[in-house]
Amino acid sequence: MSIQSRAWALDPEDDPDYKGKSADKDESDEVVDKDKSGADIKEDDENKKTLNPDDIDRAREAEKAASPVEDPKRTYYFVGLRYRAHVVPKFMINLFGDGGRTVLAHGFGPEFTVRKDAFEYVFSAQYTDYSMGWTSFKGSSDAENAWERVRSQIKVVYLTTEFNWTNQVSPVFGLNLGIGAGIGVVFGDLNRVQAYSPTGGPTDPSNYRSCTAPGNPDGNYCGGDNNHYGSYNEASWANGGQKPMFFPWLGLGTGVRIKPHRNFMMRLDIGWGLVGPYFGASGSYGI
Repeated sequence: MSIQSRAWALDPEDDPDYKGKSADKDESDEVVDKDKSGADIKEDDENKKTLNPDDIDRAREAEKAASPVEDPKRTYYFVGLRYRAHVVPKFMINLFGDGGRTVLAHGFGPEFTVRKDAFEYVFSAQYTDYSMGWTSFKGSSDAENAWERVRSQIKVVYLTTEFNWTNQVSPVFGLNLGIGAGIGVVFGDLNRVQAYSPTGGPTDPSNYRSCTAPGNPDGNYCGGDNNHYGSYNEASWANGGQKPMFFPWLGLGTGVRIKPHRNFMMRLDIGWGLVGPYFGASGSYGI
């Protein structure tokens, strides 16, 4: 090997036929690439990658649009649906009479929420079914032979307003504490039939049976003091009966508020109403 050949071997760039990295690419040129999200990336002459400013702005706007964080100076509106299970415990019924049984009433309806600075108003219309099968009942001060068999097909449409305060644990989760009030319109049948003891004397009232007519089948229990036989339906207050036309709603409640997205909010509720506890859930869309 000649001396000149050994020199080129030690320093290849001295070889006039050598094509190095600089011949393939101008270091001053910018190369546009894309990151995994599809955003344009510019590569400068120092081989550093930076996001396109327009894409950064778009990403920030998208994140802000979906964020559950609420501005305390802004008012938010939601429309949605609710479900509530109302429990009427037997011990509450026994405040007004003997007998009866625990009733589970299912309710549902639309709601509209106005919220600002961790405080919200919830306006709702709710249909609730207080149906109950045949059950023995009498007034606390009534005689032993005054038992009746009662069946409820009562329904109530409530119009209520609730006020909730939220202790925000995180942008997504909050603990609610609230009060509510409203009025319900009552409709449906309340059937009452005189009842008698199958043993002819005092026994478990849940085993009492319906009389068929005055004196039949037991003259001691099936009296003629009223016409509660057959398919008798209790009249409303307007017609001189004991079935209410309206029923108030009062309640204290607490629960969890969950807002995973700016446009969706849900609540899990538990509380105590005028006649017993309730449990509920609701989901609403932000408008």
